[in-house]
Amino acid sequence: MAPQTTDRAVEIAKGRMATTKDEYEEMNNQMSRMGLKGAYNPANVYPGSRFTPSSKPTPEEVREKARLSSQKILSDWNTLRTIVQLHADTLEKRWMKKSRKKQREMLLEAWPNMSTTHRPDYEAFRQECTGRILMGLSKFQEAYKWPYINLQDLSSKSLVIFITSRGHNPPSAFARADLNATHLGTVAHFIPEPAFLPFHTLFLDGDKVETYGRLVSWEEDDAAADLMFTERQFSPGDGLKAFELQEKIYPFLIRCCELILHDFTKSGALLDLSIPTGIASDPIVYPEPPTAAVTEILPSLATISAEAPYRLPANIDFERLREIFAARLSAAEDYLFDLREDPGFFADTINDWSEHRNDALLDTNGNPHPTGPHTQDFWGRVVRNLIGDGYSSYETWFLLHRQAALLCTLMEKYKDEISYNKQLPKEYLIAILKLRELLKISAEAPINYLQNIQSSPPLRHHFTRAPQAPGTINMHIMPKDERSPFFHKPWGLLLILWDREKRDLFGLTNVIDAFEQLMQDPEESKNISSYIADRFSDLAILSRALSEVENYQPWAATFDDEYNNNHQGEVLRITMTDFVFNKDYLPYIDSVLRGIVPYCMPGDGKFKYPVNKKRTKQSTEQMILAEKNLDFFWEKFDANWKKLTRKNIDRCFGGHPPRKRGEIQRTSSWVESLPIKATTKTQQASSTQEWAHDEEKNKFKTKSKKAKPKTRGSTQPLTQPEVQPEAQPENPEPQSNVEHSKVKIPHHLMRVFNTLFFQPGQNNTPGDVPWVEFLKAMVEMGFAAQKLYGSVWQFTPVSKETAVKIGAEKSIQFHEPHPGVKINFVVARRMGRRLMRSFGWWGGMFEEE
Repeated sequence: MAPQTTDRAVEIAKGRMATTKDEYEEMNNQMSRMGLKGAYNPANVYPGSRFTPSSKPTPEEVREKARLSSQKILSDWNTLRTIVQLHADTLEKRWMKKSRKKQREMLLEAWPNMSTTHRPDYEAFRQECTGRILMGLSKFQEAYKWPYINLQDLSSKSLVIFITSRGHNPPSAFARADLNATHLGTVAHFIPEPAFLPFHTLFLDGDKVETYGRLVSWEEDDAAADLMFTERQFSPGDGLKAFELQEKIYPFLIRCCELILHDFTKSGALLDLSIPTGIASDPIVYPEPPTAAVTEILPSLATISAEAPYRLPANIDFERLREIFAARLSAAEDYLFDLREDPGFFADTINDWSEHRNDALLDTNGNPHPTGPHTQDFWGRVVRNLIGDGYSSYETWFLLHRQAALLCTLMEKYKDEISYNKQLPKEYLIAILKLRELLKISAEAPINYLQNIQSSPPLRHHFTRAPQAPGTINMHIMPKDERSPFFHKPWGLLLILWDREKRDLFGLTNVIDAFEQLMQDPEESKNISSYIADRFSDLAILSRALSEVENYQPWAATFDDEYNNNHQGEVLRITMTDFVFNKDYLPYIDSVLRGIVPYCMPGDGKFKYPVNKKRTKQSTEQMILAEKNLDFFWEKFDANWKKLTRKNIDRCFGGHPPRKRGEIQRTSSWVESLPIKATTKTQQASSTQEWAHDEEKNKFKTKSKKAKPKTRGSTQPLTQPEVQPEAQPENPEPQSNVEHSKVKIPHHLMRVFNTLFFQPGQNNTPGDVPWVEFLKAMVEMGFAAQKLYGSVWQFTPVSKETAVKIGAEKSIQFHEPHPGVKINFVVARRMGRRLMRSFGWWGGMFEEE
């Protein structure tokens, strides 16, 4: 629904000033809510204001300038369109064959002094804003006006995408995107302010001079003001600015074509189909290159984001968001399951979280934090955060998935009512606003966790901590040497990310994209631990989804007004009601852990889990012992939780508990291959020790008892009777309703599945799996593999028929190993178990071709 320009706002915009204080306050509030920018907002009009227009042309001057610009731009577009229609295939082949050096030389010839780096506006900001606010215009005008025209990005297939997308679609399709690309320079006032002509709207429609650059007075068209304020059309100043940008873009692209097809240019064949080129031509008009092919490993989201400025602006794809959220939700459920099933994973996760806490840093005197890793309080905070984050993340991804699924349904329901010139249906609009609010709330957690990068193992040598003041909890972390190269780019981006004001200035998605580009450098990526990469992946997914919502044109410009003035109370109420666990139960974790933290501290080896060792009596008993210790901790946790909350933890999510992921698997007792002398009961008892807790004395003791072979089964809350399951093999054939036929696998990929579904024995030891081989194996099984952000990859079934055949009718996500290029066996084993729980796969279903 577009903002309603009543009245007071329209009157003041048309020059009829308020006459009383109340009228002025009403007018000012209303215009602020409408998001009026620049000189259109009276609050920005004062002597010396940075919003002072660069000029104040008359309507006649604007019409003439718009006419001339429109003629030139449309003429250049028709030239470019002809080139693309005639030579798109040849153009791409020639460009991709050229060396990077030759590509750069051509680009510089077409656009002298072109910016060199990705996001040159960020680099310009870093150079000019060194601890002070730049007043006045920047000397890097091109970097702020055309940030996507740079050597780093265009020395690739992006130039071909740029040329073909601009050739196939009229300039009007890109006008708003071209203008939005100047966001940083515009908001920071580093480029000239637009011209100002009140009471008029500039229409940039179609592909004719009569419609592309048509100036309309608000007196002529009552809807013209609304169309401008909601950014469905342009203010005269913004429209002329879009023309300025495009007047340089199209000649640049034509010049690139002339240089690449230099022989065609000389012969005249560049624009004339009748002149022979010596190359067999294809009369078919080539469509804009698709974003991905579904039969291979897909381009990463980072690549798609890098190419987005050169493509036709895309509309929102709720179905794609639903698939990503569904896969991430499944990963969140598996994470919770693995914490309860796998002692090695549990211990590794605790250690990983402990390595990424600022209270683990030594201070400037070389002393540990008063409650650092040498204290039980430290480990209590670690376990509280990792368990709380696990359950909170599950609820977050569940709500996001549910909302995306609802929007898929509503988009289909209202498909005949969703029109460029209409307001969105109320139910559909509220659902979009709720998704936007969910995404904003959800992004806060990974942003906060990324602040722990200071203490991460690859980077902690760059930082130190000020001595802790007695009785305080706030910590002051500082760089050891700000002259270090690390503090030039990566650290600057992180500081922007953590500062809400700067984050809004640069745009969350833009910062994430810039950081992802930086991490393509192997030297820079070495500074990112797997823990940080995981948090970055989540934040990147959320920011990309938020960006799609906030660029849902032409209605996105109205979202702030609709939220603030019409629907904020309703959206916040239903959103906060949905966060049941985070709001009502998360604070209980501290109390639940009271007295049982020692049972989960990994330092004494209680969770040592040698699954990567040859299976022997000793290693088997150690695995059984670790599993018993893990079960004991969770039994205590579940009992305390129910005592405090009066319900099992799975009932604390508002009726949408984590899905059951099958039975918890447990190691079978060791069986000797040859008869051996029977052991006594005393010997059996001494071979398995359990951690137990003396509730009366509140201290540890080792409890000896007759050993029982603990086998695969579900660890149930203490409110249910314990049932001892029967022994099962290490990787049993899953009991499911899906009957999988044997799958023929190439010889070189059988090793992948043999490791994922490894069967332990006395004479074999598992190996690592190269990540690239795992990708090939998943593609062989009928998945399209796509890197999202950071280290996370999504695997999506390519066809419904194949998905049904292999039991994989949904997407799944896995993390690429970082650092390194191989999946170690311990992680591969967990991945195999996830595949078994999700799709019913098991080792026996794969056969070598």
